[in-house]
Order: sequence, then structure tokens, then C-alpha cells
Amino acid sequence: MIKKKIIEEIHKSQKGISLQKFIDICLYDDGGYYKNLQTLGKLGDYTTAPEISQLFGEILGLYIFYIWKKKYNSSFNLIELGPGNGTLLIDILRITKNLSNIHKKINIHLVEKNNFLITKQQKNVLLFNLNHLNINWNDNFSKIKLLPSIIIANEFFDCFPIRQFQQKNNKWYEKFINYNQKKEIFYYENFLVEDLILLKELSGYEDNKIAEISEQREKYFAKICNFIKKTKGTIIIIDYGYFDLPNNFTLQTLYNHKTSNLLDNIGKQDISSLVNFKKLIEIARKHGLKVDTFSNQKDFLVKNGILERKKNILIKSNKKQKDDIELGCNKLINEKYMGNIFKFLILSNVEP
Repeated sequence: MIKKKIIEEIHKSQKGISLQKFIDICLYDDGGYYKNLQTLGKLGDYTTAPEISQLFGEILGLYIFYIWKKKYNSSFNLIELGPGNGTLLIDILRITKNLSNIHKKINIHLVEKNNFLITKQQKNVLLFNLNHLNINWNDNFSKIKLLPSIIIANEFFDCFPIRQFQQKNNKWYEKFINYNQKKEIFYYENFLVEDLILLKELSGYEDNKIAEISEQREKYFAKICNFIKKTKGTIIIIDYGYFDLPNNFTLQTLYNHKTSNLLDNIGKQDISSLVNFKKLIEIARKHGLKVDTFSNQKDFLVKNGILERKKNILIKSNKKQKDDIELGCNKLINEKYMGNIFKFLILSNVEP
């Protein structure tokens, strides 16, 4: 179904379709990867930090309580973008349930489009006896009431489609995807960039000779900043990404937990790319937001007490539990695993 639609779109075009459009159809079209499949955990293609260790959600929950108490201390929205199985939310709510009546002030909004995951989130809410809380599901955050808000986006922005460009002989070319009807295969094709506005933007990538740009990511993030600008609040983004431009393309695909080819498994595999945090910070500042924190995952978690929390949990754990906790914590903060490549960006428009 997805493959057929892509081929039809290519036939309508004179030069194939952009990489961005190809990814968008594969991931978000009806029948696409994020609309129907179970994508997380052992049965999916990737495992996020909350699934690796409860310590991740607990430290984030304690941090959220701290900034709520210090900056807001009133009724507020807790908004999670793409909440997956609901594991992060559950860990946050579990660790904060007895802290200064925060649960009486909280309005929870889960922004999710995957029907399978919505059902799973709803089941987990019942399983962990959280159905007494004000929990709402939305297909976008624009419908959410304007209250002081804390927005969480964990491994959310890496999934937005991107465009790829490469400079050769002082000219920029964009990667497109075409289809060979006789061989019945997709293939890449590069086309000269002639748009003057785009060329001006690409001039900022001259030193690298390559560029990845996600217009959809930037537009969505700008909407979030605008939402916060209308009220007051904090945005917490956790994702794998960079500040200084890399010297290589970062697009990757995963199928059954293994690296795969973008042009295979159409509509059935995860497609992602590293997030350009420098670009997000520029957009945030244009909306009047300030950077509270920008660090790698290890530094954030250690600074906010993950090692102390681990120590307290280990006291009450059996041998197997201790091994699991140690392994999970190591994966979160080890710089060879998630500790360095994953970043925390925290923005707000309210001074403490």
C-alpha cells in the first residue's frame, strides 16, 4: 500500500520525490510505520530510555516536581509528545504521587497518533491505578487549554522527515528518490539546487559540504514555542543529536532492532536522524525562551541524582534486581552508549 503510493507519487513528478516526502509517506501516511505498528520494546525496532530503566523517569519526575514547585506551584498541564507505551509518564507519576499535592494540580495531555499505542497507554493507566487523574489524549497540542505547561518530548523530534544536500564543485545538490520500473527497484538521484532562499540557508553548511534540514521538525518546534509564549512554561527535549554540525549524514533505519536499508521494508521500519539542537535553540530564542539546561544525558542525570537514587533502590533489591538496575543505569549514563549522544535541552520563559 505504502510502496504503491510512493511509486504513484514518483510517476506524477518529473524527477522523483524528495527524501523528505519519501520518509513522510513511509512513517506517517495511512498504513505507515507510526500509524499502525507496535514500534517500541522487544517486539518493535527500538528501545527508549524509559524502557531501559525506571531511574530515567524517576529522575525526570523529580526534576519536573522541582521546576513546578519553584516556577509555577499552581494548576498546570503536563504534556507528553509521543508517549510510547506510557512508561515515562507512569514513572513520573509514581515518583511524584506523594509530593506536595502536585497530582491535584496536574492536567495530563498525551499527544499520540498511533492507535495501537493509545490503547496500550490507556491499559497501563488502568493497570497502575492512575485513572483517577485528569488524563486526556490529543492528536495535536493546539487543542490543549492554555495553562502553565511543562512539555516533554523524549525521542520525538528525531523522527521528523529530513532533506539531504551535498556540495560538489561549489554547487549544491539535493537527494531525491526515483523508481526503475523495469528492475522494480528504488534508487537515489541528485538534482541541482536552484532556489535562492534555500541556497542562502545552505551557505551556513559550506564548511561541511553536506547538510540535513528538517523543515517539518522546525515548524513543529516553533508551534510548541509559540504555545509556551502564549502562556508560561517549560519545554524538556531529550533526543540524540548534536550542537556542532557533523561531517556525515545521520539518517538511519532500523528493522527488527537491526540497521537496515532505507529503500527496503517500505513502511515497516523506523527512520530517524540526529536532531540539530543548535537550530532548536535559535528558534526558541526567537520566541523569547531562554535555555535553562543544555547538556548530554549523562551530565543531566548525574547532576540530578541518578547515582544517589540508584543506591537507595539497590538497598531493597535482590540479586537479579540489582544486576538489572546496574545494567540499566550504565546504559543511560555510559558515554559509549546513551550518555553522550543523547542530549537534554530545557527551555522556559519563567525565571525561578
